[in-house]
Amino acid sequence: MDIITALVDHHQTLRQLYAASEEDPQQFAEFSRHLVVHHTMEEKYFYDLLQMIADARHDALEAVNEHHIIELIIKDAEGFPRDHANFPIKVEGLGEYTTHHLDEEEADIFPLARTLIAAEDLTALGKLFLEAKEKLLNIDLPEIPKALQAQATSAAAPVSSARGLGIGSLK
Repeated sequence: MDIITALVDHHQTLRQLYAASEEDPQQFAEFSRHLVVHHTMEEKYFYDLLQMIADARHDALEAVNEHHIIELIIKDAEGFPRDHANFPIKVEGLGEYTTHHLDEEEADIFPLARTLIAAEDLTALGKLFLEAKEKLLNIDLPEIPKALQAQATSAAAPVSSARGLGIGSLK
């Protein structure tokens, strides 16, 4: 499978995870985990190469910048309580921005890449992307012990009303 097909396939997974996150805020962690893995591997096995091709450099840099914006939105939402009334708005904003980004890649960047990168190279990159994605998505990091979580929660300062509104939550 070439990298473009692999990326489009994973885009469908991302869209499904976004929809699931809108229905159930507890699904947000899985959605954001897939996004981060996707962007990291897409940059390594696709955009790093496209940035070296003059005809694709601008589009590649713009896409990578959009990845960084998505990751800022993820960071903002990660610190938000899942049961907060505004959490669904955080998920919706992330999903809308992500969907726009995925649509733009599929409509503009991927067709351009097919004209600039040899088919056998796209296939080799696809294999690397799929292997890396599979490894990263199957890593289970140990959870912080509940006793430590409780200590941290009790020691934390109360959330300001501005933070509860999402104001000033990006650092």
